[in-house]
Amino acid sequence: MDSSSVKQSLERLCEALESGAPPDPALRADLAALDADIRRALGASAEAQGLAQRVRDLSLRFAQQHPTAAAVLRELGVLLEGIGA
Repeated sequence: MDSSSVKQSLERLCEALESGAPPDPALRADLAALDADIRRALGASAEAQGLAQRVRDLSLRFAQQHPTAAAVLRELGVLLEGIGA
């Protein structure tokens, strides 16, 4: 997994979230779980499967309220999909 690109996308996602209205608690919990799973999967491709789909699903949930975060999530999904996650 290209860990530097993924980490940069995660950092941009945090910045995007800080610049807008805070996400609701359930969405924040889903993001925290996804972040933990992605960080754990860096270097362990077997654990990475399914992450791209989870990122795409979260992107759709963010689209209305947090369009910048949704765009970063879509980019992250492309990165993860490119490596078969």
